[in-house]
Amino acid sequence: MGVPKTIDNDLAVTDHTPGYGSAAKYIAAAMKEIIRDATTYPTDSITVVEIMGRNAGWLTAAATLSRSEDCDGPDLIYLPEKVFDHEKFMKKVQEVKQYKNAVVVAVSEGLKTADGKYVCEAGKTNVFEDSFGHKALGGTALYLADFLSENTGIKSRGIVFSTLQRCASHLVSRRDITEAFTAGADAVVAALNGETGKMIIFKRISNAPYGIITDSYDINKIANAEKCVPDEWITDDGTYVSKEFNEYARPLIIGELTPFMVDGLPRHLFID
Repeated sequence: MGVPKTIDNDLAVTDHTPGYGSAAKYIAAAMKEIIRDATTYPTDSITVVEIMGRNAGWLTAAATLSRSEDCDGPDLIYLPEKVFDHEKFMKKVQEVKQYKNAVVVAVSEGLKTADGKYVCEAGKTNVFEDSFGHKALGGTALYLADFLSENTGIKSRGIVFSTLQRCASHLVSRRDITEAFTAGADAVVAALNGETGKMIIFKRISNAPYGIITDSYDINKIANAEKCVPDEWITDDGTYVSKEFNEYARPLIIGELTPFMVDGLPRHLFID
């Protein structure tokens, strides 16, 4: 029996995966803090925030969850599901800059141009590839910040969340933790009942009130498939996500689980 888990939320069939809600919660919270910092100062600035996601933009899209009464959220969001165009990107940033001192943009590390090349490959002579032939990503925000600075003359900085998105256990979603336990327990029950070659999946009943049920599904129909953000959840110009995405993702970040603190820091499980 398989038990789903990935912050990338890109497993097929299941509504979502344990891990995604907590990563999305961290991304939304960090984006709020970055936006607050950027807008505190009256000086002109552009901040480009890089979020994980090679082919699927679920994590980057979660930046929209930072929008609330006390925060406008990021001004622009770019997902890998849409082809990236440097000139259109710069033009859009300049449009926003006309009415805001500080512009904050969320971008996926996996942005690709029309020729199929990753944006982060620009200026690199060697790009590491793993045993699966996947190119090592990273540096998209830093490259785009330099690109904007050189072409607009506006102070620009790149911020890379990197592994913080998947290891920030001080800011997990309680709902996410609860559903992870549920998926694991249901997998054990299914195995004891003789099921095999399957994975536990979540099926959403409703968004408000939020409700899900679990089921088991043929793992062969899930493996080697990749679930991307639906095209209808991305704006036509590819610069933001829709309210439907927000309605889908927001329930997954609800609830807190305060860490056990020792000497002012979270205490982690360890083997002596």
